[in-house]
Amino acid sequence: MTFENQKTIYRDFDIRGKYPEEITDTEVYKIAKALTLHFLVKNVAIGYDIRPSASELFSALSRGFLESGVNVIDLGLCTTPMSYYMCGSTSVDMTVMITASHMPSDYNGLKITVEDARPVTSDVLQLIRGIVGTHTFSEEVIHGTLTTHALQKDWIEKFKTKHDLTSSGLSLVIDPANMIGILEINTFRAFEPDITVYTIFDTYDHTCPNHEANPIKHEALLSLGEEVTCRKADLGVAFDGDADRVGFVDELGKPIASDLIGALLARYVLAEHPKATIVCDIRSSRCVVEEIERLGGVVVREKVGHTHIRTRMRNEGAILGLELSGHFFFKQSFFSEGGPLPVFIIMEIMAKEKKSLSTLVKEIKKYSQSGEINSTISRTPNEVYNDLENEFLHLNISKQDGISIEAKDWWCNVRPSANDPVMRLNLEANTIELMQEKRDQILKIIRD
Repeated sequence: MTFENQKTIYRDFDIRGKYPEEITDTEVYKIAKALTLHFLVKNVAIGYDIRPSASELFSALSRGFLESGVNVIDLGLCTTPMSYYMCGSTSVDMTVMITASHMPSDYNGLKITVEDARPVTSDVLQLIRGIVGTHTFSEEVIHGTLTTHALQKDWIEKFKTKHDLTSSGLSLVIDPANMIGILEINTFRAFEPDITVYTIFDTYDHTCPNHEANPIKHEALLSLGEEVTCRKADLGVAFDGDADRVGFVDELGKPIASDLIGALLARYVLAEHPKATIVCDIRSSRCVVEEIERLGGVVVREKVGHTHIRTRMRNEGAILGLELSGHFFFKQSFFSEGGPLPVFIIMEIMAKEKKSLSTLVKEIKKYSQSGEINSTISRTPNEVYNDLENEFLHLNISKQDGISIEAKDWWCNVRPSANDPVMRLNLEANTIELMQEKRDQILKIIRD
């Protein structure tokens, strides 16, 4: 199955494809020229992860900018949140992160932000696509300058000045999955000896030989959970391929759903900003919404996808944004992911309340969740939606993002992935028996 938004490298949230069959040096060179024309860029910062094609794409991208008279700052190896920080905290007009996140190493792509780390949205990406496809670029070369800038020292200092883990005694295991999240190990080690840091899979290897760099998948957290229990650590954290998503396991080695982590983050930010707005993606548990409202916060539901969440946060003036895939967005981080920020907040909560992570989660979790289940289908998404709608005509149905079905004692969302050719099911019910029953019923409809 191939979805319409996956027939092009210009996707809903970024530019991404297999290198060099889909995303090419020539195309990226033209993208730089198109971005310059559209945004009138004067200064751009470019970072990249460890994929083999990063150097070729950096050369093509920077050449396109430099020949258009744009000054280019080479950030070198960095995480996606570091690139957002550069865009929001300095005078650059744009940052481009060369990465394909958790996807295999033969893929690569571009994540683009402008003006205070605002994400470039799908409609703008389609405009850029049009410029690349139809514009005859001037052959006149106006040379910009190329300089380098190392981000990590400033990045670490930012966290050191804002977070206090003095004498916390907490220990954690970090799993960067052999990818760029390795850079964040030093961020945590800057807090030693107040915390103890253990690591696994901490050498660069773009093939991800140990497991996929995708913390939403429980199988990607198995080794982390084992190491946490072996070390008797207080928690474990796993980063995805470009370190803008983070997954958690508790002291028992058990994976914690990201929306439940989000409810704890809400506890922290609402204590500082009473009655603030928090944006949750449409897959978030009912207990997360209930917890935010209990704390006096205002909940806004939004479509899945970092550009949707971040844009809605800005429109609403929200303090926090939560996405089930492990993206956590903060107003203080220019409405973008905070990298290790959610981990530091969780550790501060644990230290202040003197409670284990499993205890904190148990105080919030009320319902049984299916987790995100992927299905390859032979029909179109709309045909699946029609079958589900016909089956559950008597219930509340929303098509804000895919299809959501709401009953008193259960709910679900079914939607296509933005990155993979699958349909995703998230389902929650008041009991595990009802969850299993409805999960199996709906999967049968999806997969028929």
